[in-house]
Amino acid sequence: MILLSDKERLRKKKVINIWKLPGEGRLQRMTIAVVVSFALSVTLWPVEWAYANKKEELNKQLDDIKEKKGETEKDIQKLKEKIDEKKKVLSGLERKVEVTRKELNQAEKRLEKAQETLEQYNGQYKKSVRNMYLYGDMGRMESLLSAESFNQFLTRFELMRLMVKRDHTIVKKYYDEKEKVEKERDKIKKLTDQQEKEAAEAKKVYDELVVEMKKNESALASLSNEEKITKEELAQLNLEHIKAGNFAYTGPLTVPVPNGRRTSPYGYRGGEFHTGVDWAAPVGTPIVAAADGKVIRSQSCACGYGYYIIIDHGGGIFSLYAHMWASSVRVSSGAVVRKGQTIAGVGNNGRSTGPHLHFEVHRGRLNNHVNPYNYIR
Repeated sequence: MILLSDKERLRKKKVINIWKLPGEGRLQRMTIAVVVSFALSVTLWPVEWAYANKKEELNKQLDDIKEKKGETEKDIQKLKEKIDEKKKVLSGLERKVEVTRKELNQAEKRLEKAQETLEQYNGQYKKSVRNMYLYGDMGRMESLLSAESFNQFLTRFELMRLMVKRDHTIVKKYYDEKEKVEKERDKIKKLTDQQEKEAAEAKKVYDELVVEMKKNESALASLSNEEKITKEELAQLNLEHIKAGNFAYTGPLTVPVPNGRRTSPYGYRGGEFHTGVDWAAPVGTPIVAAADGKVIRSQSCACGYGYYIIIDHGGGIFSLYAHMWASSVRVSSGAVVRKGQTIAGVGNNGRSTGPHLHFEVHRGRLNNHVNPYNYIR
């Protein structure tokens, strides 16, 4: 037996169990319960506030990024249209320059040929004139003086004049041709220079647009990266919130077997109440989490479910997945899952007549099953 000192006995006497007091003690109990409940709820407020504020901040940041991305994408589209337009103009100008350059080359060739012919006839003309000056006086005078009549004299004189005139006419003709080709060449060259100038200006504008496009594409890539980081940060925030048990059902639920075929609905069938919905699919077909949540059970059961999983989605909403083989299960109790995440594969385990998933939704508490299709969209 343990003996108590007088001091200890006195202290023990002062301890009153208010939970066993009738009347006024009951009021005290209720008061304490309310105060404790209020205190517990208040302790959670800062956590919820901090989460809500941070989530709102990240969502706003995400919205701002998306808005900037949208504006940048519009700018890029406008720039693409401008670049395509300038590209067409530039291509047209370059084609014109190419055609004009060919014409210029042909003019240069004609001019070169005319120059060669001119030099040939010019040489002959100069030789004729030179001979006339060097030897013509005696020879031509002798020819004229040896004329037997005045008419013969005039005829020989006219013949000499026509010969010189002919040589001069031929030379003049080629001088005229040369001048014509030179004018044509100069005109084409001037046109070529103008076209090349226009093409250079168009190329400058085109290059500036390309540089601006690259800047916008770089800005878009930066915004996309920023968006990715913000989404990851938001996902991490939600993940930590779920891990801490501070999350609420946001709904709706997604079909847990996207590639399955619904076979059995919720409700009575053959005199037996079916507590869920069945989706038939080949063994191994992916089963996904119907919504974000925390796995609270992942185990085998002799109750007919085979291997089954239960996920708490917050807000009193639970989803149950049954008939899997253990080897196909990818999550364990305590794991946090995201909506659409593969958690297992379709099986034929337990009370099952063929490969399928038995899916249930519980509301408020476990075993309080409701029609899943009221929550699936």
